[in-house]
Amino acid sequence: MIDSQLQQELRERFNPDGSMLRKQQLRMLEILLYIDKVCKDNNINYWLSSGTLLGAVRHGGFIPWDDDLDIEMMREDYVKFVKLFPNNSKYALQTYDTDENYFRTFAKVRDLNSQISEFELDKYYKYRGLYVDVFSIERVPRCICRLYGGVFEVIGRWRRKCSNSKFLWYAIKCFQKLSLWTIPIARPIFRMFTKELHHSYGSGFLKERYIEDIYPLTNIQFEGRVFPAPKNVDNYLKNIYGDYMRLPSIDSITLHTSSCIFKD
Repeated sequence: MIDSQLQQELRERFNPDGSMLRKQQLRMLEILLYIDKVCKDNNINYWLSSGTLLGAVRHGGFIPWDDDLDIEMMREDYVKFVKLFPNNSKYALQTYDTDENYFRTFAKVRDLNSQISEFELDKYYKYRGLYVDVFSIERVPRCICRLYGGVFEVIGRWRRKCSNSKFLWYAIKCFQKLSLWTIPIARPIFRMFTKELHHSYGSGFLKERYIEDIYPLTNIQFEGRVFPAPKNVDNYLKNIYGDYMRLPSIDSITLHTSSCIFKD
């Protein structure tokens, strides 16, 4: 973890107590605590991932300028999680099955007592609150991962450009459904030819994960709480970020805080 004095300086600069970004981070932490309970109650394995895990190691919590929270789980756990997740008055699971205008192939757990605006397509979503991204990991070749990631990136770009045309909007949704329909066909075929672990079809993130770096899971401190983490955090983060303990140039950091309304 970085020097405590520097950490405090970063907090004061980017996410001081009471700031909009800090309020969003703390609400995302509440979502994560709920996810953690759901997973423990149903024997589902997951771990902090990507920038969230980096924040835990380098800052003891959120990266001070970070405005999202990511977790990962193996596909078999992801399927179980999606099936068993209990929507209630506070949280809802957002997938392309629960929200017809959501076009991502990974899930979000949304807070129902807030509303954010990140980009133009938000206004079509059924759920629009702060969220935690839930990524599925499975065996898929890098080239296929890249192919499907590109397809769904194009779908997102077309939907943004054609949002004012009902006909084009419908045509794009049909193309999206067709693309989704091919995934269950492609999955068992390409799984036979690789041991590489990537985010599931269409997520668009290409860095490999290695099973020996993940299991058996361990624990890590994040915002004063304990959450699951990969077994070899150092290898996991080096594979994604290289020298992950090196801070970026502070003056070059641009905050991406989304417009947010809290309803409670």
